[in-house]
Amino acid sequence: MRSVAVALAVARKDLTSEWRTRELVPALAQFVVLALVIANFGFQIDSRNAPAIAPGVLWMALVFAGLVAFGRAFAAEREQSSLEALLMTPASPAAIFAGKALAAALLLVLCEAVLLPALALFFSVPLSFDVVSAVLLATVGMAVLGCLFAAMVARVRARELLLPLLTLPLWIPFIVFGGQAVQAAMGGGGGTGNTSGLLIDLDILFVVLTSLVARFVLDD
Repeated sequence: MRSVAVALAVARKDLTSEWRTRELVPALAQFVVLALVIANFGFQIDSRNAPAIAPGVLWMALVFAGLVAFGRAFAAEREQSSLEALLMTPASPAAIFAGKALAAALLLVLCEAVLLPALALFFSVPLSFDVVSAVLLATVGMAVLGCLFAAMVARVRARELLLPLLTLPLWIPFIVFGGQAVQAAMGGGGGTGNTSGLLIDLDILFVVLTSLVARFVLDD
């Protein structure tokens, strides 16, 4: 229970900081809407090909928005050199990492709350529970991996280059299975097997692994 309280406190700190500055979420919301507008003009969209094109545009926007959101997860600690002070508290590194990942994931969910209705509007595709659940399940795994690598490269000068190189290969399963689930839910075919179950399995796997590795990453 103590670890849960610490994680919630860290997440609340990050969310409160974002609420006061309002730097990240408005910028990400503008980015995802702009990406949809560009894709809407860049493709010849009609009722036949929209369910096949929309999932690709959705995951492209989510990947780039996620890189920005998770890349900023440890920005305040890096700029203020406060991570060492945070680690000197009785809180466990795993709980601190869980709080950072939770806050970053919630910020991305706020962007998804803008992205999904805008996608349904621009591409005239159905926005169902299956679509939302697939995106949220993928967000969990992407968040823990993105925050783990963001912590690893936080002190590196070329962190903006290293973060995509480290993160994107491990995001591929979420993009593939999430894309299949969204495409099937939108009526574009492409659904193979129980993709939601696969996403849940991947979430459990990476949440456990990143929790075990987090103490070593943050201590270094």
